[in-house]
Amino acid sequence: MTEVEVSQDSLRAVLDSVFAAPAYRWVERPDPFAVVRRWLGEVSRWLFELRETHPIGFRLFVAALVIVLVAILVHAAWVLVHTVRSVPEDRGPAADSGPRRDRTWYAGEADRLAGEGRFGEAMQADFLALVLALDAANVVRFHPAKTPREYASEPRLSRDARAELRDLVRALYGYAFGRWPCGPGEFAAWRQRIAPERYAASH
Repeated sequence: MTEVEVSQDSLRAVLDSVFAAPAYRWVERPDPFAVVRRWLGEVSRWLFELRETHPIGFRLFVAALVIVLVAILVHAAWVLVHTVRSVPEDRGPAADSGPRRDRTWYAGEADRLAGEGRFGEAMQADFLALVLALDAANVVRFHPAKTPREYASEPRLSRDARAELRDLVRALYGYAFGRWPCGPGEFAAWRQRIAPERYAASH
């Protein structure tokens, strides 16, 4: 064996030992976000194809997404406003001197708002007065974070009362947020529907 062959064998052995190190083991590592990237890529391609092949359908799809987003924002605003209004302020010993926000307070607030022509806000106060009355009667469970629609699903309500409360909530959303026209006549009709005895507990 010549000296050149020995050198080549030694060099090959050194190279083999170097490339056998873990740093040179080229193994494809799993990508935990690969599925998400593929899904986003498919959605992007689908939207691009929809825009190119069906422009009107693409515009309708975008409009539907905007409507859903607006509905989510309105719902979040409703929850935020009523949560903030229901949290008592910490004013120390003087806090006890403020009015207690019970059913009577909300009913009086509804009268005040209606007298100022703010019928949408008056309906919201009226609804809270109704919910507090039903909570006192153990028909629903009041919670500041609940939305009006959630109260219409309470199991203690009778089937007819649940359906009637759903209609009431639908009207509340329409007048308070949907820009339905609301005047003294609509408010008077609303007032006839918020009597607590109309929503008796199921048996």
